Amino acid sequence: MSLISKKIKNSTRVEDSFKFVKLNTSYMRPYVIIYSTITIDGRLASKTGYSELSCPYDKQRQHELRAEVDAIMVGANTVRIDNPSLTIKYSKRRGDKIRVVVTTSLNLDPSYKIFNTPPPTIIYTLDDSKMDKFKDKGVIIRKFRKLNEILEDLYANFNVKKLMIEGGGHLIWNFIKEGLFDEIRVTISPRIFGNGVNFADGEGFNGEDSPKLRLIDAKLCECGNEIHLIYKK
Repeated sequence: MSLISKKIKNSTRVEDSFKFVKLNTSYMRPYVIIYSTITIDGRLASKTGYSELSCPYDKQRQHELRAEVDAIMVGANTVRIDNPSLTIKYSKRRGDKIRVVVTTSLNLDPSYKIFNTPPPTIIYTLDDSKMDKFKDKGVIIRKFRKLNEILEDLYANFNVKKLMIEGGGHLIWNFIKEGLFDEIRVTISPRIFGNGVNFADGEGFNGEDSPKLRLIDAKLCECGNEIHLIYKK
């Protein structure tokens, strides 16, 4: 039996991962799951922005998780490049989820899908000087200084107990750097980009200070060509 097969056999069931919601000792926050599909060399997208990495089974996995959480978060660059709606399509379980966009400014086009399809979207921004362009969109705009303030606000004022972060790399890096996550789920796609957007796109750790995670689940995708991994802190 291969190592990956042994880990699959002995792994915790994915359904068990939501039994306990870890809360920060100083304030209440959601259970945070980072979800992404990456290349073998750890890229979210190529140098040209190409990011179509998921097979149909991986998309279904992603949308099943969307159906389980209370809110889905992305960064501003993901909105600009992918123009996602962040709705649930590939799951029998439906229902509107809170959609969250994090940006240092409001330099976003109000015509993007996420601002023109239900339910309303929450934007967290450092600078709200351009908020007037969203006044007819039903968008909720909140100012923040630190990421933990976003989590606290989502928990206290929007009843978000489980949060899914889908990218991009800069947003993922900042949540990892601050230790504001509980679980990472990645699907390894059989591609190599060599350059592009890193999964955790930031200044990096020195080495010993980097987080060491526990492998909870590892499985070969139904397509036979991808591996899905689940890690916890």
